[in-house]
Amino acid sequence: MSKITCVDISEFQQGINFNKMKNDGIKAVIIRAGYGRETSQKDNMFESHFRNAKNANLKIGVYWYSYADSVNDAEKEAKACLECIKNKSLDMPIYYDLEDSSQLHLGKTKITEIAERFCETVKENGYRAGVYANLNWFNNYLDYKRLKSKYSIWLAQYNDKAELDCDIWQNSSTGRVSGYSGNIDTNVIYNDNIFGKSESKVAKPTLTYRVYADNRWYNEVKGLSNIAGRAKQAISAVAVKVSNGKIKYRVHLLNGDWLPWVTGYDIDDDVNGYAGIKGKVIDGLQVEFEGVGDFKATYRVRKQCKDKFLPYQHNTEKDTEQDGYAGVKGCKIDGIQITLT
Repeated sequence: MSKITCVDISEFQQGINFNKMKNDGIKAVIIRAGYGRETSQKDNMFESHFRNAKNANLKIGVYWYSYADSVNDAEKEAKACLECIKNKSLDMPIYYDLEDSSQLHLGKTKITEIAERFCETVKENGYRAGVYANLNWFNNYLDYKRLKSKYSIWLAQYNDKAELDCDIWQNSSTGRVSGYSGNIDTNVIYNDNIFGKSESKVAKPTLTYRVYADNRWYNEVKGLSNIAGRAKQAISAVAVKVSNGKIKYRVHLLNGDWLPWVTGYDIDDDVNGYAGIKGKVIDGLQVEFEGVGDFKATYRVRKQCKDKFLPYQHNTEKDTEQDGYAGVKGCKIDGIQITLT
């Protein structure tokens, strides 16, 4: 038996420990984003599965279950899928799951056209596309050669070998892997070329910010076009907004504590319009961004005591180079730069 390195999951699999899966040799996961033509049919566990798999550094693909009975329906399903994944960057194609018996009466030509419309819509939006089906479907209800010439093929065949040339072979629905206590779909990946970032055609949101120092609000700065703040003028408050996606931010008071997270942008609102307390100096900043592609808040601060910028931080991540916030406690801040990367 070839080595199992991939699983596929949906809301029917919960309580997964993705780190244990990875340690057991799983390197990729294909997550159901949803089914049908409405965004209300988004998989209830998609966001959680995606976030946890990403945090475990697993390769990620998605699939969308089809009920389409026309090419127009297929396009609607593709658009629903794209809306549900919200411009996320994927390591693997988006696979169109064709297996519903209600489609069989349409015949090979029509079902193949349905598959093509879904896949082409996906590709037009910057993703790679693939088709999932079982051996019977690929042999009798889909033009396998035509689809294989343009898209990735994911074959379901619960057998001791794959009898069609494919990129991924789903070999079992009752597999067992570490990190999940029940049965799970297991897969063998034959073609490592399916890995590679797919970026949706999403524009980078505009991030705008300003700071309060020397008893006044300084001018707005967009991205890295300038520095918010002035040398030797300690900053007391920060306001941040973004044109798309979700932003939250907070500051740490010199010789004090972290203040509550702020999501708004209004210099007249001292509750949720800016982070800080006028007249009290800050020595730390945290910014979190999500909701558009894989963009993260990337920010740094200048220490007044050293007249030096510290390294960039990314959201509130912690690793060997990131400590979760920008600043050094006990040292005033007089300059800030924030962007999205």
